[in-house]
Amino acid sequence: MSVSKRFRVAIGVLLVCLISTPAIAQQTAPPPPPSADQGDVEPKTNIMFGYAFMHDSSWDENLFLGWVATLSHRIKPNLAIVGEVGGSHGEKGTTGFTIQRYAFLGGLKLSGGEGQLRPFFHVLGGYSRQGGDVGIANGFIVQPGGGVDFALTEKIILRGQGDFRFLREKSQNESQNWTGYRFSGGLVIYLGKKSQ
Repeated sequence: MSVSKRFRVAIGVLLVCLISTPAIAQQTAPPPPPSADQGDVEPKTNIMFGYAFMHDSSWDENLFLGWVATLSHRIKPNLAIVGEVGGSHGEKGTTGFTIQRYAFLGGLKLSGGEGQLRPFFHVLGGYSRQGGDVGIANGFIVQPGGGVDFALTEKIILRGQGDFRFLREKSQNESQNWTGYRFSGGLVIYLGKKSQ
């Protein structure tokens, strides 16, 4: 190859490099990979107040007057510790004898999903107290359950859930096992600011 041809090839390669350099410089760099905390924007702590309906199998009665309150604190993106207190009241048939059920529970909640709908599953355990005209009895509860949260605003959520109760109760020096189920719903209120 002659010197002039080599010179022309070198000039051509140089021109191609000069033209393509600004085009490469104008391309935007890819965004950095999201960190583990970027999706973690809702406040870590929330409280819930609501209504609860319970079927009490020990008396085979539906307890229509009920309430529930929970306090939840997230320790991992999808895992939270939960404390719950609740009460349900009703009547034994048409006898006029009142039935009262109270529970003080704690456990873990696993949640998933993003956006407006977030399903969850929890397992709670703790102390049960029966009162009212039917007599006093204390026991231990294990309560698995689950539900879904529906976001109305950034800080106010509607919750619906269902639970199944396993109850071991001691009354007059005799222990008995019972089951029951409960449906509840209410408002969840996030406490604090968003965590980035």
